[in-house]
Amino acid sequence: MSRLRRAGAAVIAAAVALLTTVVTAPPAAAATGDLRIGDTQPVDSVNPFNEQNDISYAITSLSYDLLLNYGTDDLSPDLDHSLAQSYEVSPDGKTWTFKLHPGIVWSDGQPFTSADVKWTYESARDNETNVMNAYVAGIDSIETPDALTVILKLKAPDERMASIFVPILPKHVWEKYKVADLDKMALPLPSVTTAPYIISSFDKTGTTILTANPKFRGPAPTVKRIVETNYGNQDSLLRDLQGGALDMVVDGNLQWTKQLANSPDIHQWAGTSSGFQEIAFNSCPVGGAGECTGPGKDVHVKVVQDHAIREALAYAVDRPSIAQAVYAGVPQPAYGLISPYYAKYYKDWSTDPDIGYQFSLDKAKQVLKDGGWDCATNPCTKDGVKAEFTLNVRTNDPSGQNAMRRVIAAAGEIGIKITMSVVTEDALNNLVYAPSTDSKYAPNFDAFYWAWIGDPTPDFNLSVLQTGSAWSDSYYSNPAYDKLVDEALVTQDFSKRVDLMHQAEKIAMTDLPYIPVIYAYTYDLTRNDTWHGYLASPAGAEGSPIGSNWLQVTSLQSGPAPASTESSAPESSSGATDSAASTGGAGAGSTVAGGSNAPTSVSAAAPVPASSGGVPVWLVVVLIAVVLVLVIVVLMVLRRGKGSRRADDEDLDDAPFN
Repeated sequence: MSRLRRAGAAVIAAAVALLTTVVTAPPAAAATGDLRIGDTQPVDSVNPFNEQNDISYAITSLSYDLLLNYGTDDLSPDLDHSLAQSYEVSPDGKTWTFKLHPGIVWSDGQPFTSADVKWTYESARDNETNVMNAYVAGIDSIETPDALTVILKLKAPDERMASIFVPILPKHVWEKYKVADLDKMALPLPSVTTAPYIISSFDKTGTTILTANPKFRGPAPTVKRIVETNYGNQDSLLRDLQGGALDMVVDGNLQWTKQLANSPDIHQWAGTSSGFQEIAFNSCPVGGAGECTGPGKDVHVKVVQDHAIREALAYAVDRPSIAQAVYAGVPQPAYGLISPYYAKYYKDWSTDPDIGYQFSLDKAKQVLKDGGWDCATNPCTKDGVKAEFTLNVRTNDPSGQNAMRRVIAAAGEIGIKITMSVVTEDALNNLVYAPSTDSKYAPNFDAFYWAWIGDPTPDFNLSVLQTGSAWSDSYYSNPAYDKLVDEALVTQDFSKRVDLMHQAEKIAMTDLPYIPVIYAYTYDLTRNDTWHGYLASPAGAEGSPIGSNWLQVTSLQSGPAPASTESSAPESSSGATDSAASTGGAGAGSTVAGGSNAPTSVSAAAPVPASSGGVPVWLVVVLIAVVLVLVIVVLMVLRRGKGSRRADDEDLDDAPFN
């Protein structure tokens, strides 16, 4: 081949490469050790004693061990990756004996022992206001006969003991603080843990960073840092994911499903989750109950605490329409407190003659009439009180805002005036937990729309409505309901346990402190080209790539999955497979398998590449013309040079080309 042809080919190849670079969107940069996560929900706390938000629990699952970590596939105990290597339960269900793995050390080099478990459980039990208290309140005593044995003596059987979410903390770090202050203090940073990641820095409305624990008992993970950034709106979240500035989005907008259906670089994970999204009403009795002393001064008590108002709204909520139009048909319409996620516990109440609440504006109007409301004018009135109240929706929940607009419109048709107030999560929490006397609350809201995400069993979903629950947000109180939930918790016969749950569920759906709208869902997105090896939890198309345990991140490998292994993805110890091969979903390429102030960019420690975009057609045409002219000029120059040095060139033509 002559040098002239090779030179010309090189120019043309360079031109094609240039055009390809300009016309096509640049791929995301190969993973450099950082897993970059974006979310619109703020990390409200990294202190396990007082965290509330779902993203906070996802971070905790990566940065702390439970005594029994959840298995990726089905959330059952994963003894291979837990602090406990085995456990036994006495026949009466009251004594649980755990044997710990030997040789585990904390990230500061101190040995992990049974004393750490004892201190954590006792502290969570004795601090009655922390979010973990309900899990361990039934523990009568804890014995540690040796460094690797923990014996829990329970007051009564508790079916949750194999799945309680109580991260084990280092006694030698935490014991210097008063137990009463544990749920009110900032977490000492960097954290000390036995898990693969240390919480290095925390910024509620900015970036929270986790770094690899050099003392971790398992193999060193490929992901060296987890960089979680809070965004102010979902549009910028999606833009940065598409542009390669993020590797993962947690709790995205389901309206993106069609938009991303043909995106080869983005995998969508969507499915029913372990909870429900509900309209919650201020149910704190005027005389107080549990943790509330009475409703706040601005509450429309005679409206939101009137049963006819809530029942009429239960009929006015078109759940199937909202699930389809607002949430892309991913979640199921909700008619109870126990999600179909819990297949063995779930009961479909939709056709129940008493609490099915099938959409009917006529039925809603009749309920108001029977309840003494005069709807000759709009809004309806009763004893001089207008049927009007305020419904709070979070700023970082645009889907929720759209859903509630539909509810508000339907409510207006039956004579109930609802004003939507869009507030930050902090502002809403300040209304829900407005302080009163004796460290109790005077909730100062009418209603709000939010969601609960549960545990591996539905006990938590029911407990949030119990009188005095640390999780209570509606301040509902019904002794009959409380008794049934407590009985279900200590009942070992499974069929009886489920029946008790359903009895409690029916009471709550009759009283309606909550109107469930849809069952909770997960909707997360990951890039396929920066990391691979994601493990869905639970296993299958409806699983999520984050939130169950740290194995979901330590399993990741840099870059896209090798083509040769796509059909036989590696299995984790729990049997889960690489998401590219196992999680399936809707659509090709991209497949579909749920607040506050956002930073303008990720921190300097995690630089943000510019987002990619399309190129105007006219610019492409100009570039092609310019490149062609350059090729012709180069060819002419090279041809003239060859003619002026013909002898030398002939010798060169005969020589090997290097």
